[in-house]
Amino acid sequence: MKALTTLMQVFTRVGGMSAVYKQPTCKDDRLKALQALISCPTNSIRTEVPPPDILEAQKTFPIPIDEKKLPGVYHCGYHSSKSYGASSYLIIHPDGNILIDSPKFTERLARKIEELGGVCYMFLTHKDDVADHGKWSKRFCCDRILHSGDVEACTADVETKLDGNGPWRLGQDIMLIHTPGHTEGSVCLFYMPLKILFTGDHLLMRESGLDIVEMYNRYSVGTQLDSVKKLLDLDFNWIMPGHGRRIEFKDIEEKNAILEAFC
Repeated sequence: MKALTTLMQVFTRVGGMSAVYKQPTCKDDRLKALQALISCPTNSIRTEVPPPDILEAQKTFPIPIDEKKLPGVYHCGYHSSKSYGASSYLIIHPDGNILIDSPKFTERLARKIEELGGVCYMFLTHKDDVADHGKWSKRFCCDRILHSGDVEACTADVETKLDGNGPWRLGQDIMLIHTPGHTEGSVCLFYMPLKILFTGDHLLMRESGLDIVEMYNRYSVGTQLDSVKKLLDLDFNWIMPGHGRRIEFKDIEEKNAILEAFC
């Protein structure tokens, strides 16, 4: 199993928090540091003077995650404090592109996404990571999808409210898996052709291993653990979480062995 990390040359962890380990010394490190600055939801990453190449860094979003292994899958950046800094993703799909959870709305990012075909569906994994969903919906006239168990006043107007326990289909190759626990209406998106599971806050990877972050559980820890067991039946090699590190498993056997050990 590989936990995919970036910027380790520039940033590190100190006392459970991110810190600058050293200043970037090459063009690639500098670009990644500027991408982190743009994406930081709390504006904690700063420069002493305005960087002259910030516009070039902004043009890189959304960023392809792995163009060879995961063609058409992007990290949107621009993490929003209204979504607790969660990651948002974009899937380029022949039946209509899918925005997974909400980045901070910026017209610059919207124009780049428009160049990639815009957004047909906005899938919200749960109620915590909805951020600027209304602005994105208005910009692209996309259908928003959220489980009814997580609908609140700010999401009362979402176009599609999932009811029951699922699973549900979004076209032929995307399955929506109800994984209650973190919240009552948490749902994962399983993109079958590339064997990716987008987990929101249901499951993530820390330096210590898989985690469900009990501290921030908003519904039921026991139910969340039961929902993790559901994932044993799915054939995926990648986890794309809302927080923490992306994970690539060697195969389904490794994935199931790690999940079983965790549960």
